[in-house]
Amino acid sequence: MPHSLQLFSTVLLLTLALISCSATGKQRSQMPSSVEASFEVVDTTRLSEGTTAQPYPMVEIPENIQEPLQRALYALEHFFDRWPDAAMEQVVDSAAMEQGMVDYLYVYSNMPAGSVTQKDLLRPLKLMRGKALSEALRLYTKYLYENGSPLKNHTLYIQALQWATTSPQVEYVDQVIYKDMLSLVLQNQVGTPASDFAITLARPAAEGYTFTDTTLYTLRDKPKVVIFYTPGCDRCTHLLGEVSHDQILQRANQGGKVDILYVSLVYERREWEQGLSDLPSFGTPAFNADLRLLEESLYDLAVTPVIYVISSDGIVLQREASLAEVRRYVSTL
Repeated sequence: MPHSLQLFSTVLLLTLALISCSATGKQRSQMPSSVEASFEVVDTTRLSEGTTAQPYPMVEIPENIQEPLQRALYALEHFFDRWPDAAMEQVVDSAAMEQGMVDYLYVYSNMPAGSVTQKDLLRPLKLMRGKALSEALRLYTKYLYENGSPLKNHTLYIQALQWATTSPQVEYVDQVIYKDMLSLVLQNQVGTPASDFAITLARPAAEGYTFTDTTLYTLRDKPKVVIFYTPGCDRCTHLLGEVSHDQILQRANQGGKVDILYVSLVYERREWEQGLSDLPSFGTPAFNADLRLLEESLYDLAVTPVIYVISSDGIVLQREASLAEVRRYVSTL
């Protein structure tokens, strides 16, 4: 690793560590190296000897700037000063660009509340043009939106989308894509009413199951944990397996504190019925009878499984929640 890059990496880590320990700093366990481990990003600062790819030059923070917060702010403002001009218009080195964007978003995401603005969030997008801008928007989607990213943040992603849908810098084709994405992401935000849809519930009977047609809106007597899943999806199978052995969820459901719905995302009711025996023994299997979930994109279900927690009066409490977040919520009931 070049000495200047190694020095910047050390400064970056020390700066973030100091900020995270301050009274106003956000707490986050992942450092840039953890992004590599948990989200499969190529870390170009750790390429082995003999590789041809090199990271883009990092900003050099003046020695007279000593206060950690000021060093971090300077790093954000001047992050792209030493990048090649060509890299601001073309995807010259995709691995180097991705690592640079991850580092930038990581620093931004770890700044104390109130110390950065939307201007800082959008800085990379406003500096880039053409194919480089298209790639930057893709990376914002990957790291601020997609499941599995330690930097996932819908609020920040919505701000980026709102800019992308109106900026003349963004190509028309990309604008159309991000307008559709913005419409999807804005649906069912935390604190808003959950979109209603028709469901058929399956309940065990002496022989097989009994089926009841209703709607999500009708089920308003208690909070709901709604797990959207796709049959045959490995991630879905793994999550449902975890749920089936979760004593906290089982006790809360069987004690009448919370409804747990397993909503299958299939077109054919027969396919749903064939997989009922594979679901956890507690909670209620459900089929979207009017198919609006699949045909109208009522919820953001691009990657399953997805968990929503909805209050007894139909308000979204948690969106795309983790199982740990659901457990913590259920434990308070």
